[in-house]
Amino acid sequence: MDKKLFLLINQLANKSVWMDRMMIYASNELRFLYPLAVCMLWIRKPKKIKIPSETLVSVLMCMLISNAIKKVKDLPRPFITRKANVLLPSKEDSSYISKHTILAYAVSTTIYLYNKGLGIFMYGFSTLIGISRVWTGVHYPFDILRSALLGSVVSIGFNRIMKKKGKWY
Repeated sequence: MDKKLFLLINQLANKSVWMDRMMIYASNELRFLYPLAVCMLWIRKPKKIKIPSETLVSVLMCMLISNAIKKVKDLPRPFITRKANVLLPSKEDSSYISKHTILAYAVSTTIYLYNKGLGIFMYGFSTLIGISRVWTGVHYPFDILRSALLGSVVSIGFNRIMKKKGKWY
C-alpha cells in the first residue's frame, strides 16, 4: 500500500511546473519558518523561556532518535528501488524516517501546546512539507506518517515530563 500511495502522489510530479516549484520550495525552504514562529511566540511571551527551550530539546531528541532508527532500519529511498519522478537531489541513506517531517512536526506540536491557532497553522505547513517529500520522490508516505507521529509524540512526551517536574529552565 505504501508503494501504491507513493506512485499515486509522485506521479503528479513533472505535470505542472508551478506545482513542482511549490513542492520543491516546501521541501527545502518552509523549514525556515519554524524558528521564526518559535521566536514570534517567545517575543509575545518573553517570560516563557520554556517555549524555545522545549522546542530545542524536542528537536534534538528527534534528531537523535531519527539517526538511531536510520542506523538500525535501512529502507532504500523510492528513487533507488523504483522509477520515480525525482525533483530534488537526495542522499542515498535510509528513507525510513524523514528528518524534514519529524522536525517540522516536533516544532509544530510544541507550538500547538502553547498557542493552538499558530500551532494549527504550523501543522498545515508540516503536512505540506511531508507531502512535498513524497511528491519530490525522496520518501514513501509511511515514512512521512511515522515521522509526523514520532515528532509529535516526542514533543508531547517531553512537555508532559517537564510539566510534572515543574519549573525546569
